[in-house]
Amino acid sequence: MADFKIDLVSAKHLALHTVASVDPFDDKDANWEERELEMITLMHDRMGVGLAAPQIGMGYKMFVMTFETGESIGIYNPEILEASTEMVPMEEGCLTFPLLYFIVTRPATVKVRFQTTTGEVVEDWMEGRDARCFQHELDHLNGITYLNYASDLKLKRAIKKRDKTLSILKTDQALQQLDNES
Repeated sequence: MADFKIDLVSAKHLALHTVASVDPFDDKDANWEERELEMITLMHDRMGVGLAAPQIGMGYKMFVMTFETGESIGIYNPEILEASTEMVPMEEGCLTFPLLYFIVTRPATVKVRFQTTTGEVVEDWMEGRDARCFQHELDHLNGITYLNYASDLKLKRAIKKRDKTLSILKTDQALQQLDNES
């Protein structure tokens, strides 16, 4: 896995539907600080709060996320040790499926364990958006996308809403182009 391309893959890419099985620290040639920064840059450029290695076509057990505090970090070899019984519905989106948002119900808090880019082991409880993002990105590492949580009806509604938003954006873009030409 020496090649590392920092760009989103299509929704049908095999990496998105396969369990990530490669321990990032087994790749001795990798500069994880550099890769992490490149992934964080892509995540921010696409206005996301999380980005998993499978989303860029890689089978590494790692993702990056931005905490509610604004700090962005690389998460390596993550796992959920415990989850609250309290479930919380919240709207989610995904960089793999631009502008497609719908409600997903997940545990409100999770106790997690992961390594940082230096190999330091962190074990802590997460709540709110941080818990949600961690669970969403960990799903990617397990070959699961948030579409797995949507009923056919919910997904059809979300697609219709996205298509309407895209139509409005295209109309706005065309109007701006006309303004620029005159």
